[in-house]
Amino acid sequence: MDVFRQLVEALLEQRVSAENFEAAYLRAYSEAAAAGVSIPFAADRLFYAVDAYCSDPSLRGPLDIDEATLRSEAREALARWSLPWPPATAPAA
Repeated sequence: MDVFRQLVEALLEQRVSAENFEAAYLRAYSEAAAAGVSIPFAADRLFYAVDAYCSDPSLRGPLDIDEATLRSEAREALARWSLPWPPATAPAA
């Protein structure tokens, strides 16, 4: 099982806090990208939600998300985990 899925499952099963999930996910994503490791499509899409997560309501801006939204995004990502990357489309002629 890949590290991203393990982290998502840990978040959804409440074995890790949202703050610890955020730090671990961003670290794993950075390490995978630096190593040239293929990142599952769902994990790549979830990155944007993790990046937008802000645990402190007083610092949360209009584009930031809270813990409930992060968990919702994680559930959606897990539901589509095995979907492949979308095929590239050719430009219209």
